[in-house]
Amino acid sequence: MLATAVLVTIMGALVKYLGQSLPAHEIVAVRAVILVAAILAFMLHQPRCVFRPRRPWLLAGRTATLAIVNVLGFWVLTVLPLAYVTAISFSKPLFITLLAVLFLGEVVRLRRALATLIGFLGVLIMVNPAALGPIGAPPLAALAALAVAAVMAVGVIQVKKLAESDHPNTIILYTNLGVALVTAVPSALFWVSPDGAQWAFLVMLALVGLAAQTSFIRAYRAAEASFVAPFEYVRILTAALAGYLFFDEVPHLATAIGAALIAASTLYIARREARLRRTPLAAAPPDA
Repeated sequence: MLATAVLVTIMGALVKYLGQSLPAHEIVAVRAVILVAAILAFMLHQPRCVFRPRRPWLLAGRTATLAIVNVLGFWVLTVLPLAYVTAISFSKPLFITLLAVLFLGEVVRLRRALATLIGFLGVLIMVNPAALGPIGAPPLAALAALAVAAVMAVGVIQVKKLAESDHPNTIILYTNLGVALVTAVPSALFWVSPDGAQWAFLVMLALVGLAAQTSFIRAYRAAEASFVAPFEYVRILTAALAGYLFFDEVPHLATAIGAALIAASTLYIARREARLRRTPLAAAPPDA
């Protein structure tokens, strides 16, 4: 998981660098095409059934959320500090909890509800205009970063449903193919020709993304989620370091406080849920 933290930070830094001269939709389009080519090369050696999606409408919905997350998320990375965007992204489990209550009918017990409220308090601290001023961040960009986290939460629920019927490679192939098609139109209309170095960085962005996904999956296969989850928060430190070294970004106090509250709440939720899964429901205390 430490490797995943480093790889994801490298991805963010590459997007931030490329976004200074290339539009976000173009970066997303090129990355998606490279990902499709890479996954196709692998799938050609698999049974043909992996090319047949079983839930195409849900897959289309997942494509839409992925396109929004990529385009909006890449734009956010170009205008906000790396550490800030990374910290906001960790609010995703909070939105998952909210969506599970609203649309899946899940019952959230007292402790998880309190942890979720504390996490959202951290979010409010970070998106507060008074906190955005010192880092020169427009309020709209901060709200966009929060929207990305919310849409990511929707995407997690979609992937969980898709994983019940479709092979992971099927999901990766068709969602990225859809993203490539969606972003092809604006990319063709407003194409900015990358130079040699930018092409190299675009290819690196796609390959690092694949490596990060592989590392993430292997980490969760090798150990329990409750053990692995804390290491994800190393990303806040690696993002802060990369932002400082390459983009002269110094995290503001409000960012640190908000990030700490978000990390503490989501980490508590992850560990609490893991413990409850190992404990019979009837044995759980009323306020669990």
